[in-house]
Amino acid sequence: MLVGCASLFSFTAHADEGMWMLSNISAKTDSILRSLGLELTPEQLYSADGPSLNNAIIQLGGFCSGVVVSNDGLVFTNHHCGFDAIQEHSSTKNDYLKNGFFAKTFADELPNEGLYVLFHLKTVDVTDLILGNIPNDAPDRVKDYMIDSISSRLMEMVNYSANGIVSEVSPFYKGSKYFLSVYQRYDDVRLVFAPPQCLGKYGGDTDNWMWPRQTCDFSVFRIYADRNNNPAEYSKDNVPYHPIQYAHVSTQGYEDGSYAMTLGYPGSTERYLSSYGIKSTIDNTNTVRHNSRTVKLNVIREAMNTSDALRIMYASKYASCSNYWKFSLGQNQALDNLKVIDEKEALEKEFADWVNADTIAHARYIGVLDSLKVRYQRIDDAAHDATLWQECAYQGSDIVRFAFSCMMSAVGPNEDDFATKVQKTYKDIDVATDRKQFTELYKYYVKEVRLMPDSLRLTDEQIDMLMDELYSKSVFARPDELSKASDVSEVARDMIFDVAMSAIERYRSIQTIMNANDPEGYERLLGEGIREMNHEHEYYPDANFTLRLSYGICRPIDFAPGTTGLKEEATNLITTPQSFLNKHYNALQSGTPEEKSDYELIDPVLKWMKAGKFSKQYIDQRTGTLPLCFLTTNDITGGNSGSGMFDGKGRLIGLAFDGNWEAMSGDIKFDNALQRCIGVDIRWVLSVIDDYSHAKRLINELTIE
Repeated sequence: MLVGCASLFSFTAHADEGMWMLSNISAKTDSILRSLGLELTPEQLYSADGPSLNNAIIQLGGFCSGVVVSNDGLVFTNHHCGFDAIQEHSSTKNDYLKNGFFAKTFADELPNEGLYVLFHLKTVDVTDLILGNIPNDAPDRVKDYMIDSISSRLMEMVNYSANGIVSEVSPFYKGSKYFLSVYQRYDDVRLVFAPPQCLGKYGGDTDNWMWPRQTCDFSVFRIYADRNNNPAEYSKDNVPYHPIQYAHVSTQGYEDGSYAMTLGYPGSTERYLSSYGIKSTIDNTNTVRHNSRTVKLNVIREAMNTSDALRIMYASKYASCSNYWKFSLGQNQALDNLKVIDEKEALEKEFADWVNADTIAHARYIGVLDSLKVRYQRIDDAAHDATLWQECAYQGSDIVRFAFSCMMSAVGPNEDDFATKVQKTYKDIDVATDRKQFTELYKYYVKEVRLMPDSLRLTDEQIDMLMDELYSKSVFARPDELSKASDVSEVARDMIFDVAMSAIERYRSIQTIMNANDPEGYERLLGEGIREMNHEHEYYPDANFTLRLSYGICRPIDFAPGTTGLKEEATNLITTPQSFLNKHYNALQSGTPEEKSDYELIDPVLKWMKAGKFSKQYIDQRTGTLPLCFLTTNDITGGNSGSGMFDGKGRLIGLAFDGNWEAMSGDIKFDNALQRCIGVDIRWVLSVIDDYSHAKRLINELTIE
């Protein structure tokens, strides 16, 4: 019974669960990788002293992953990872979102302010340096302060801005261990290629998190450096960066059972969360986020449908908002379908029995579960309102959020002059749309908030009056006038700051409750106890945006055939150009307006796909067709987008971009049978670059095997 209940945490020979630290792969895990088909040595995967595949993997902008594929610093990542940059360079005259983009020369490659990449250099265990200096009986707040202080000192000793060396201390196992990761940062990253949106975002919200997929989800960037190959701010004199190692590309393909691994930066998982924490996630995070974003998306969608200018302006915001709108719904459904709370409660009962039976365990862990229950009960309303505040207040209005940032910058250094800051911000804000969005979200907030006295709850009519006053009187609703101010102090008396301060005070009151009853320390103790109880198992740490390897095999979906997408390809390992066209035609004939939009093709893409003129080297020899997307059993989560998918020889076979609907519980519960990683086949990527866009100069940079 213990093994069954602990399956979420355990490691077994057939499982593909796990996000493993490259610098800390055990002999046991390495043996399993080799049995599945990995041919690289541990040193070829990761080495702090010499070239390794690790050197080809990048973190992009703090939100995605990518892989360097040429000796001139060419980077492949996902289209949705590059979406902000593509949108930033788009206009009604040059609609790179709709039509795609290709820089025909190095000089045509487009710089992206604020976009950077990190190369991982090494990771060091600093647990003893941090926890060894903190008294066990210190209060939680004192411990947190000391951990932050020691971590900052360690990073200061490592960081070397002149050479782009930066570091970060990250907690693992909820603070049971700490590791220092060292990176080299490059800040000149330029857009090189983007497919038309009807390829890069094919299927839109309809297909998001679904299989079968035909999305050619990739974009191409290039890293630039100074003439000594060192990091440098953007300059026209910079040259393409030459990496320590770059990934070779394989067009040999794969088959059912072939080894596959991803290397990237998964963002966040909660695999060791208690049953109480999972219930709070379902009720107070996912449900609140989904419902709030439904309100927001309805407003943005209506605005985008009115003009191309608004479509381009709000494209990135809509895509970002809708992604976790759908994720929240899917995760709740999957957690319910898999009865994850029941499974966790059974594991916690086993834990309680073990604590009661073991003298040493009793002394350390008695009362942990009771304390967790009480703390989650105390923060239930506050946790609900914290998510509601985040979605409806902080992210309710782009203009009010800009006021938030102005309040913060007023007490610290500001890189841009105020006029430039205003111009950049309002490039992607339509005041009328912002007003409607904030009005609807504020009304929803007042109806749903729990910890607000009735005396402070405004009626819909009062909210309309407030918005009339705010958007008619505030200079922040008149960007042309606002940009004439020399700095934020000139508009410090604007009423929008009263709105912002009122919102901040509301959030502080919520945080006071959350901080006084923080369950994190007891979650950490529960995790430690379960690892101690099941000491024969090997545990990987939750994802925390540090470099990880996940492994698996290429494997089609063999459950619930036809439940997502087209029945004829629901259980296939790959998708084909014919299924791509089928979705397009089906949507035109009988689809909803949203489906017609998601599957609509521009004429050049439709003609190319109908002609089927794909280069022979990109055709899969086993199926005789161009493979579009494929499935593996790899363990991924948010942040893995753009991760390289590699074969046993360490050659690039695709880019990870999504998971499947049936296993949306994955951040909390990995299911060995259901979990799939959806990747765009590298041959689909190459065909779009080569056959559709005729971008031979990029193909010639690659080492293709």
